[in-house]
Amino acid sequence: MISTLSSWLSLSDNRAKLFAALTVVLFATAGVGALTAPDGPHLTVDQQRPANNTYIALQGYQHEGRAIEVNPAGKIVWQYTKADDVFDIEALGPNRVQIATAEEIPDESCPAKYRNDGYENCVRDSLRIVEKSTKKTLWNYSWYDAKLQHHELHDADHYVVDGEDRWVMVDMGNNRVFAVNRDKQIVWQWNATDTYEFPKGMDKEGDWTHVNDVDRIRPGVFRISLRNFDTVADLHVQENGSVTVTPVVGPNSYSKSGKILYEQHNPDTLANDTLLVADSEHDRVVEIRNNTTTWTYGGSGMFDWPRDADRLSNGHTLITDSYNDRVVEIDQNGKVVWAIKTGSLPYEADRVPGEGSNGPTASQLGIPNRTEGASVVNERVDWGVAMAKYVLPNDLAQQLVTMLFGLLALVGAVIERLR
Repeated sequence: MISTLSSWLSLSDNRAKLFAALTVVLFATAGVGALTAPDGPHLTVDQQRPANNTYIALQGYQHEGRAIEVNPAGKIVWQYTKADDVFDIEALGPNRVQIATAEEIPDESCPAKYRNDGYENCVRDSLRIVEKSTKKTLWNYSWYDAKLQHHELHDADHYVVDGEDRWVMVDMGNNRVFAVNRDKQIVWQWNATDTYEFPKGMDKEGDWTHVNDVDRIRPGVFRISLRNFDTVADLHVQENGSVTVTPVVGPNSYSKSGKILYEQHNPDTLANDTLLVADSEHDRVVEIRNNTTTWTYGGSGMFDWPRDADRLSNGHTLITDSYNDRVVEIDQNGKVVWAIKTGSLPYEADRVPGEGSNGPTASQLGIPNRTEGASVVNERVDWGVAMAKYVLPNDLAQQLVTMLFGLLALVGAVIERLR
């Protein structure tokens, strides 16, 4: 039988038929896999359901971004779709949410300064206060910038000073952090060029600081994430509006080293001035105190570019695993007890009514360290699948490996046929 098969395969025409059949099978498998994939968010781990709903901000791969609220069973109970990309959603009360958005605008609809600036289209960044019941925008603060990528509004924080509402925002494209009042007046601002030297040779619209997070941790002190510095820093704002900068973790300069953090997102401050940080390019979540990593959870075998982590009041940790398109919740034993597949590149998640990180540290809870690596091949495959989602439908991109083998079989069929 083996000799017969060998004899049959010795003919190019037969090999072409085999490769053609394999091509059909592989592409059909990919198609069936994409068509039968679950539609919309769904639970993948359901061992301990949370008591409350969860807000999830979906950035989107191809302008399908939205803000959603899911119940403990993983079903969408509310959503907001009036934006291309959504990066942050926070509760401001039972019927109001704060949403940080970015929308790509065609050049012809952009302000004059961005119409012929050498970049295709422009971006409108907008912080919106939305009435949940009607989805009506009650208040917004918006500005335009040169382009979408690396120029979005990733975070904002609401606070009150002497009875006056204020919002502090990170302006990534202009490398600044600023605060406005309800009348949309800027009450203070910090430009990175006030403290650091802009890199020589970098385009003026280049991705320099990538400032992506801000939290008011106490009156006059705002903690920010300078992602491309691998640094978390504090802005000390005086009554006259002057600002000084103190690094908390990482170098006090532009860095590409990633010694402690590597392009982090959403640092939160826990007890004892401990930081809980999504250490994104290291594919992990860490706690840091006095420049020392005290807890590590993740690795490329578990996460792929996590961008948010919240310590909940019950001691659980809610983690947004961006390139794996999911949000997971781990308990005090470090076990995943709830997970939801979201699709559409989640950026951050908050447990309603907006607890954020107000729980104890991992050392106080006794959460064990856990790190799982992945092979270089698996890391490259995961990266390829993630990049494919920017150009292919999400469900089809998940079948990337099968489609690539199908493409190789097709090339083999053509080559053998030509022979």
